[in-house]
Amino acid sequence: MPETLARSYARFTAALDYPQLPEPVVDKLKASLLHAMTVSLIGAQTTHGQAAIALVKDEEAKPDGATLLADGARASRAAAAFVNSKLMHATNQTDSYRMLIHPGPCIIPAALATAELSGADGAALLTALAAGYEVESRIAGDFIPATQARGFRCSPVYGALGAAITTAKLLNLNPDQTVTALALACAFAGGTTEGPRTSGREMLYHEPNATRSGITAALLARENLRGSETCLEGDAGFYNAFTGNNQGQLSHTFSFNPPYDGGPGTTDLSQTVQALGQRWELLQVTPKIYPTAGYNCPVIELAAQMRAARDIPPDAIESITVEMNWLETTYPSPAFPNTDRTMPGVGSTHYFTAYTWVHGHYPPLRQRLDPGIDSDDPAGQESARQVAALMERVQVIGQRQRGHFAPRITVRAHDGSDHTAELRGDELQWNFATETARITQLFPQINWPPAKLNALTTAIANLETAPNLTALINCCIPN
Repeated sequence: MPETLARSYARFTAALDYPQLPEPVVDKLKASLLHAMTVSLIGAQTTHGQAAIALVKDEEAKPDGATLLADGARASRAAAAFVNSKLMHATNQTDSYRMLIHPGPCIIPAALATAELSGADGAALLTALAAGYEVESRIAGDFIPATQARGFRCSPVYGALGAAITTAKLLNLNPDQTVTALALACAFAGGTTEGPRTSGREMLYHEPNATRSGITAALLARENLRGSETCLEGDAGFYNAFTGNNQGQLSHTFSFNPPYDGGPGTTDLSQTVQALGQRWELLQVTPKIYPTAGYNCPVIELAAQMRAARDIPPDAIESITVEMNWLETTYPSPAFPNTDRTMPGVGSTHYFTAYTWVHGHYPPLRQRLDPGIDSDDPAGQESARQVAALMERVQVIGQRQRGHFAPRITVRAHDGSDHTAELRGDELQWNFATETARITQLFPQINWPPAKLNALTTAIANLETAPNLTALINCCIPN
């Protein structure tokens, strides 16, 4: 009898050791950690970030618990992770894997809380992060579009599993216990796309709750209760519940339209565990430097590059055509699209394209503003007029053959000339050096002591040698 998926992931997780991690994997994890912890300091300035801190301090304070980033108070393990997840997700600047899952705000808070409480060293933290990121990415993989099309939001659904694996690793659970942790996380997973479909805000707490669920799953698994060995691929298991079947038949994929016809929308469940520890899916993780949906980030990057290379004034443009992966134009899914995002308006791809072209960039620490009320200053009013006018001339086209995060932009000027550029899709999969270069540019604008921000960068760069997380966490709490 072939080994179950949960058993394969459990054996991989339990056996993983820091020396087994390739240098690019460690480098990628450091990039994600620097991104998430810096973003948490920005998220703590938002009203809903502050509300999460206040709630947990009032309801779940624990003097010997784990640390709330940006605040310094302590709370229970799950409560601290809930807050830190919230802070990492508050400005929509998390990391992303294949467009629709955000491993960082589920896995990193779970790892920080458990590593702090257990006194784990930096190498152990990195190893647990590697296990969580890799297992979550592999379980999600090709199934992301089909899950989203069933009305579930992928990030919390798969994020609970990533948080459970990370916590299980830091708790030193054995393979049997890790299977149970996965089984419980499968049972605890949830989160719908009704919020993203209607611009509801409940999704702001999807990742924090998934983080709490994953931690709870791993803690309960220490009781040695028996979890379902086939929790993922079983007839009534995770894949059947969240993708519609356990046969690898996909109603939607990144590259073809529904309905499923037995053709390209088929995958083999066993491929998800192939070459575990040899081929690393987590290397595809992409940080979001801009406060918007992930698919808009490469559009902003490409538009900024084109604007710098081709100084075409906005009023000289006849049209801008943005070609993207078709799923990126039907967010949150083709089954439940948000029509506000498919038409020109604040928050749409049209808006970010136009704003970037008018200004030459999009400010990473600036929330979206209605271009009609952008400023009382005459110059600001003029730029707002240009953004509002230009986004009406932006056309967004979904294409099945284009990869995710790989837009092509064509600018047609009134003189009849066309200017085209495109991305491959991997340009924003930054390593630690690039993440450091990009994130440190924002340090002067972050309301946090510069010395602590610089110390955070140094602490993460040398994390594998850290005896514990004290220095790392101290960078993100007040004196």
